[in-house]
Amino acid sequence: MPYINVGQEDSATVDLYDEDHGSGPPVVLVARGRGRRKALLSATALVGAMALGLSQGGATTATPSRPWLDKSMPTTARVNALLNAMTLPEKVGQMDQQLVDNVTDPNSANCSTSTFGMPNPACEQKFFVDQHVGSVLAGGTDNPPDTTGMGGVGNTGFDWANEYNLIQSYAIANSRLNIPVIFGVDAVHGFGHPWQAPLFPQSIGMGATWDPAAAHAGGATTANALRATGWVWDFAPVQDLARDNRWGRTYETWAEEPVLSAAMGGANVQGLQTPGAANSLNVTATVKHFAGYSQSVNGHDRNEALLPLSYLQSMLLPSYAGGIDSGAGTVMVDSGSINGVPATASHYLLTDILRKQMGFQGVVISDYQDVPALQTAYHIVPDLAGAIAKAVNAGVDMSMEVTNPDLWQAAILHDVATGKVSGARIDQAVRRILTLKFQLGLFDQACVNDPSLPCVNAGAADAAVTAGRDQTLKAADESMTLLRNQANALPLSPSSHVVVTGPSADSMTNQLGGWSVSWQGVFGAGHVCCMGPANQIPPGTTVKQGIMGSDPNAIFAADQTAALNDAGVASAYVIAVGEKAYAEGLGDNPAPQLPPDQQAFIAALEGTHKPVIVVVIAGRPVGLGPAAENANGVLMAYQGSTEAGQAVADAVFGKINPSGKLSVSWPSDAPTVGADFNGAAPSPLGDQPKFFDQLPGTGSGQGHAYNPLYPFGYGLSYTSFQTSKLSVTPTVSRNSIATATFTVTNTGTVPGTDIVPVYVSQPVSSVVVPPQRLVGFARVDLAGGQSKTVHVSFPASTLAETQGDINASGPPSVEPGAYLVQLDQDDTTPYDVAASAPFTIF
Repeated sequence: MPYINVGQEDSATVDLYDEDHGSGPPVVLVARGRGRRKALLSATALVGAMALGLSQGGATTATPSRPWLDKSMPTTARVNALLNAMTLPEKVGQMDQQLVDNVTDPNSANCSTSTFGMPNPACEQKFFVDQHVGSVLAGGTDNPPDTTGMGGVGNTGFDWANEYNLIQSYAIANSRLNIPVIFGVDAVHGFGHPWQAPLFPQSIGMGATWDPAAAHAGGATTANALRATGWVWDFAPVQDLARDNRWGRTYETWAEEPVLSAAMGGANVQGLQTPGAANSLNVTATVKHFAGYSQSVNGHDRNEALLPLSYLQSMLLPSYAGGIDSGAGTVMVDSGSINGVPATASHYLLTDILRKQMGFQGVVISDYQDVPALQTAYHIVPDLAGAIAKAVNAGVDMSMEVTNPDLWQAAILHDVATGKVSGARIDQAVRRILTLKFQLGLFDQACVNDPSLPCVNAGAADAAVTAGRDQTLKAADESMTLLRNQANALPLSPSSHVVVTGPSADSMTNQLGGWSVSWQGVFGAGHVCCMGPANQIPPGTTVKQGIMGSDPNAIFAADQTAALNDAGVASAYVIAVGEKAYAEGLGDNPAPQLPPDQQAFIAALEGTHKPVIVVVIAGRPVGLGPAAENANGVLMAYQGSTEAGQAVADAVFGKINPSGKLSVSWPSDAPTVGADFNGAAPSPLGDQPKFFDQLPGTGSGQGHAYNPLYPFGYGLSYTSFQTSKLSVTPTVSRNSIATATFTVTNTGTVPGTDIVPVYVSQPVSSVVVPPQRLVGFARVDLAGGQSKTVHVSFPASTLAETQGDINASGPPSVEPGAYLVQLDQDDTTPYDVAASAPFTIF
């Protein structure tokens, strides 16, 4: 695993002055960058910051009675020593994750979810000392207030680090055994909470890069921000496959194909878990949501899944394996039910498959309140104790319980006392949790040995959180996916008279999408709650700013009337349209499409007979409507990146040559059902799920086949490419690796990057398989006229399928026989083979 044990945390000096401020609070001066900032904290918060006095166990330095604090010992020995010293209540407390709001509730009698404020030592006492809580999380809407006392807007890297220092210091100094808390947060496309952080494209846009190096860079940039603030448990990446465009979390996935998703997710995990500088914390990734979370029967989030186990084994598990095999420290469980069994209660899923078959060794955590949901939502147990027993015995190590740690303690202790959960199972779970904490370096922070020292250097947090804007732009540039370029309308001249317009042209809210500053996105998304405040709009570049910054003659039209009035001076229109921000269930949509007013706007611009370039800023493919589908150009820019506006300008004016290719199929949106018996006829919106590896069948209805507007792997360029000389290892065993070799030529004059998916077809199989299966891919950079020979290797096991009858559920195996490696034409016709080469697996 890509973890290392690290030493003491580098930290800024925190100088505490006992100055006379009359009746006002003391002043905490915190080193920050080149200068100092005064942080006015309440007297109670100051107690938390200092963690006055020794812990209940005495001094926190390593002693014979506290050998786990000796960082020279092997991790296993440290874990064993600590586990042996813990009482049962201390152990089960480690298995409880609570919302950080609880310990910042100003109501000491309540200490329940409120707002993320300054820590309340009375609540910290209840949670960390009395109930032994082992982990806290910041929920999707949780952002810290200004912690400087200088009237800032809050939610900066400094604020996140300052909160961490206050809470962590208290927990370490006041718990009997000086056990640090692990802090979790959803950082799904960069550290999305702090409002000044640069953000990457959402995963569906990153998937369009087909560039694991970009996913790795995104993970590494995110990790640097997280480690600087102390919030080192990242609930990402999502390794669910995008199989249904109606689902509101489509943009959080990498792709609809497991090989691409596994490659991108594995690289992202490695980036997140790349060790930082010496004496810094490590970060853990979370593969989620295990397993089959995207397979709701009707496209709605968290609804039931009816999932053939052979499909789970052959299609879905390989994507999760990409993250697990890359060393992900944790796995989060699917919130839904599968075949009538909540995933959180499935021993088959969480132990037989995840542990025994896939070999996962780390921590399994439930999703938000999913353990109590076994009683309250699913009704498979009568009480919380029954829910905990079901989940823990199934394989859950930590419950994202969120509230009421006293109820967790009482219920799980009752389970142990009555024999419903064994002491050995408790030790197993806690051993995994403690191992993770040691691997992350939490026991080696400066504040463990000296509670007066900060745990992390809050003064360096802002710089770390705001770094990486160049990487976000690079990823956004690579994600730009050109879907239509009629008569080479693009690129435009940077001295042309472009009119930039549209509802998403100057909207950072629409541009970023969900999980940006807050759960449902930046202020202005129009939801009833859960958006960021108006004074926390992330810095970045909108489409308007990108176009006008690249073309001195460009002008902005705020609405349709203004845009039409500018027709006389316009050489071309660039109109940015798409979706607003949303997250999870609020994004569920039976027919995602451009709203009627946006479609009418595009049609009105086309009525001027000026070139119209449609830029789609959305979290998934959307129905474009006839006007956009016949526009001069269509560019998919996705949601998520603070720099997407600059990337759009780079593509529109030819500063970059678009290289993105769709990682999901773009559904057709025909106005009516197609002609009788035409299986490939375009479908109206909502004909879901449809995906590239749809199995062949005997259907005869119109539109029953794989009939996208733009197929998986499609994307245009400003140059042209050709593949030739395809060959493959002629004979391989089921346990070995095959290599496809081919030549890629840039047949144009413009430098460009060609993404070449490599597919395999199996002419005859004992179970039904897709017409083609993705087994690998290559990104090839080529100057005009240049050729390169490319080698793409893939394990024969990529072609494994669960064999047997309808009731087959076992691990996949590779069927011996004849296969074909295939390269497809880059056009809108599915399975349009350009070249084939046979090989045999024995």
